[in-house]
Amino acid sequence: FFSATGAPMRCSAFFAFCLFLGICDGLWSSGNIEERKQEAQVDAYDYGILKYTLVDGAYKVKDAVVAKPHGELSVNDSPSHMVLGNGQTNGVVAKSHAKIAKPTFTEVEMSVNDEVAMHISVDDKLPENAQVGAKIRFAGAKTIYGIPERAVDLALKSGHTYRLWNLDVFRYQLDDTKGIYGTIPFLMAHSATRTIGMLWLNAGDTTVGIEKDESGITAKWQSLSGTLEVYFMPGPTPLDTLQQMSYLTGKPYLPPLFAMGYHQCRWNYRSEEDTLSVDEGFDTHDIPYDVIWLDIEHTDGKRYFTWDAHNFPTPELMQEKIAAKGRKMVTITDPHIKRAAGYHIFDEASANGYFVKKSDGSGDYEGHCWPGTSSWLDFTNPAVRDWYATMFKYDKYKGSTPILYTWIDMNEPSVFNSHEVTMDIEAQHHGGVRHKDVHNQYGFYQTMATYAGQILRSQGPPHDTTTRPFILSRSFFAGTQRYGAIWTGDNEAKWSHLEKATPMLLAMSLSALTFVGADVGGFFDNPEEELLVRWYQAAAYTPFFRGHAHLETKRREPWLFGEENTRLIRDAIRSRYRVLPYIYTNFYLAAKEGVSVISPLFFWWPTDEKLFELQDAFMLGDAMMVRPIFNRRSESDSVDVYLPGSPSEPWYDFNDGTAYTAPATHTITCDMNKIPVFQKAGTIVPMRERARRSTTAMRNDPFTLQIAVDAQGRASGSLYLDDTHSHKYENGAYIHRQFTLQDGTLKATKYTRTSAYTATQAPATEAFTTNLYFERIRIYGLSKAPAAVFLEPLSGDFNAYGMQDVGADIQTRQSLAFDFSNGMLTIRKPGAYLMLDWTITLA
Repeated sequence: FFSATGAPMRCSAFFAFCLFLGICDGLWSSGNIEERKQEAQVDAYDYGILKYTLVDGAYKVKDAVVAKPHGELSVNDSPSHMVLGNGQTNGVVAKSHAKIAKPTFTEVEMSVNDEVAMHISVDDKLPENAQVGAKIRFAGAKTIYGIPERAVDLALKSGHTYRLWNLDVFRYQLDDTKGIYGTIPFLMAHSATRTIGMLWLNAGDTTVGIEKDESGITAKWQSLSGTLEVYFMPGPTPLDTLQQMSYLTGKPYLPPLFAMGYHQCRWNYRSEEDTLSVDEGFDTHDIPYDVIWLDIEHTDGKRYFTWDAHNFPTPELMQEKIAAKGRKMVTITDPHIKRAAGYHIFDEASANGYFVKKSDGSGDYEGHCWPGTSSWLDFTNPAVRDWYATMFKYDKYKGSTPILYTWIDMNEPSVFNSHEVTMDIEAQHHGGVRHKDVHNQYGFYQTMATYAGQILRSQGPPHDTTTRPFILSRSFFAGTQRYGAIWTGDNEAKWSHLEKATPMLLAMSLSALTFVGADVGGFFDNPEEELLVRWYQAAAYTPFFRGHAHLETKRREPWLFGEENTRLIRDAIRSRYRVLPYIYTNFYLAAKEGVSVISPLFFWWPTDEKLFELQDAFMLGDAMMVRPIFNRRSESDSVDVYLPGSPSEPWYDFNDGTAYTAPATHTITCDMNKIPVFQKAGTIVPMRERARRSTTAMRNDPFTLQIAVDAQGRASGSLYLDDTHSHKYENGAYIHRQFTLQDGTLKATKYTRTSAYTATQAPATEAFTTNLYFERIRIYGLSKAPAAVFLEPLSGDFNAYGMQDVGADIQTRQSLAFDFSNGMLTIRKPGAYLMLDWTITLA
């Protein structure tokens, strides 16, 4: 075939990695750029994903996309257009292709199974300050989601323009379309018949205008710097689209189990005595928690990686006392570095030229932040990231121990005395790159460096194995899910902020950012007691669960609000620990399959249009639905809850088994003891029901299976377990068990389910063994009691499984004790071991 200029080009049916297409005259205008010589480039990826790029030498985002193009593009050329087909769809769609109009190659149709799904029209009449832009049309779309982070509704609004520019926004306003701390330039367009996604890979100042009409939705993208680089994800379901985004930008990492427990934080715990008294307070009031946090005041004059010698004179001893209870600690390390000679971080960074430079490159960029005059480490430089990682080693971070983990704040980056409270857009980074090109990735790169630092520090004594990092960052970009958790920043102690937290977290989750949460109770101001309780009850089911408060607020430890509220908060936190086995299993599935831990309801019922804009409830995994309470009981003591699905899929109250029909709206009366939480019919949820003070204290506890049957009496689910802290699971040291109930028989077998997106498992070189067992099996939805319940005989060489002290009685048929009441069957002490295949029969 030929380029538009008539020059002969390669003619083979398939081309390696990408295809370059000449533009007719090679020139087009864009804002204040008088002429740009560009080439259109198309790349093909797995799952039918296609990328369209205009290559012109402008800055291209690095490190966010980890997938590699595969090199199978079929070509069908004609005088008016060129059709490029993706040869690798992995069965998720029949085929996908790009149809590019000649002679300009700036009009592109992306099709799925020969139906146009997305149209790209490059904009050559941009505002004076814009660098690149395009109108992207989603044919037939009814709703559109994504582009976090901002405190807006889940479904983006027509007529609104949203800004993507990471900023430290003081008391961010609800329903403000400006961006706040993080950015993922991803959209998911949805209708009852199709879901597709797109990624606008640009880290500069970007706006997206949304317009809807009867035939679809148009997103008008404009970026003030960088390259036009668009990835098209063909779906066709919400789940496929999310997994394709995870494939492109990396599947989430598997956090250590403790990170999924409850975290207690405040700006600031004043001293070692204060910190240890808070730790003791949880034990005194019998409230579980896993991690206590120290904000900026714990340092020596806001010098990160140091300790205030007066208030924290013996940090290692303090951590030893925390560690003795199986708990962990987190300290803060912001990106601004105090300009103070004698401070080892500053001295080394300055000597090696590791700070971001002034716009003219003449010296270090300086500004004001918490320490006063500061400079900012250039995390875009791989050498800086490598050096920064060494700062987490125990000989560098004096007073740190293996239980100490990391919180990163102010990494948008925040600069108090600069325009929009952020860095000069002309400041120079590694390689002469201007800050305006990499701004939205700055926090991403610090998180990457911190992750490497926690890995590095655990590669030697006192560690006997490399441990999984835990990092919380305020700023983020596409790909951050590979390294850590995110929280929604400085929210307020208002009912409206509790309500808006759900769509904020769901927008992140739909954009492949899995480990997310909002500060319980609100960071600013003092929450009324009822609000605080309701916030704990809701946040207990979100991926990241932390209480935090501003320096000027009243103390907010859970036992400070009277005996009754202490009980309610204790019960809420315990409800989190009760379902941790299920949550941990879902984090593993996210790491393995690229799915989310929480999701909006339309994600699982994509044809139900009642769910397209619903944002007052969310799914935890695919089995549990949570409906937070957003109002005082004095305003209403009930909520309307829409339960989707089919008549064969009822829902059950998670705690008492009350059945509810679907699809239907139910009015649920809510006292202060709980919020509506439901289990979907046909699912099995693993739990641990013994109250303990931390995840470490639970490690030897037996499990419960809670089963909710569908109309045919069927259900399925799984339980994943490993050592909860190391990377040995990557070498096969884990257990993943599948449970199925059908025809009155409950079976436990090895989990073998896979999908097109399942991560490749390396050959097993290590093993994980345990004597853990199930102490209880609870079944909701049975029409009558069984006459008897039996554990069928087991066989096999139990020593081969590493089973110790397992009695011979499991090799004979055992009659099991059970209770039955109001459709709920409880089997007590079934004697079923996690590692073994077994069958329980309801006779």
